[in-house]
Amino acid sequence: MKNITIETNWVRVIGNTICPDNEKMNDMIGQELEVKYSNYANNTFTVWNKNKSDYWCFNKKDVRFLTPATFNERHIAIGDEVLVDGEWKKVLGFYVYSSKVFIPTGTPENTFTYSVSDIKDHRTETVSLSGTEVEVIVDGVSYQAVIK
Repeated sequence: MKNITIETNWVRVIGNTICPDNEKMNDMIGQELEVKYSNYANNTFTVWNKNKSDYWCFNKKDVRFLTPATFNERHIAIGDEVLVDGEWKKVLGFYVYSSKVFIPTGTPENTFTYSVSDIKDHRTETVSLSGTEVEVIVDGVSYQAVIK
């Protein structure tokens, strides 16, 4: 199988390794947002915030490219997993044929393609917050905590 790169102009932000302390960037995690600019030489992507009033730069590993396919009103992204035939399978890309979206899954060496109607569930990568310092407020008293 020939290696290709499929990217779209919409991503789901799944992390923030460029500036982990930037609250505005961290607020974008989990959101599906439009790409303003792609810098392939540096593997970085400038992404608009939700209302397009500002934009931030993310590493390629911090974003997942969205496919046109949706499950429960959430886009399926390249790298997500879908439940098909009782097994969780990694999404490798997408293609459109006769106005239908098809999702190749598996590995580049062992690929299976499914229509969106075959998908029974969908999950995306969870962002690890281990080691992150947070503020916890209990009964009006502020505490500093570290997520384990």
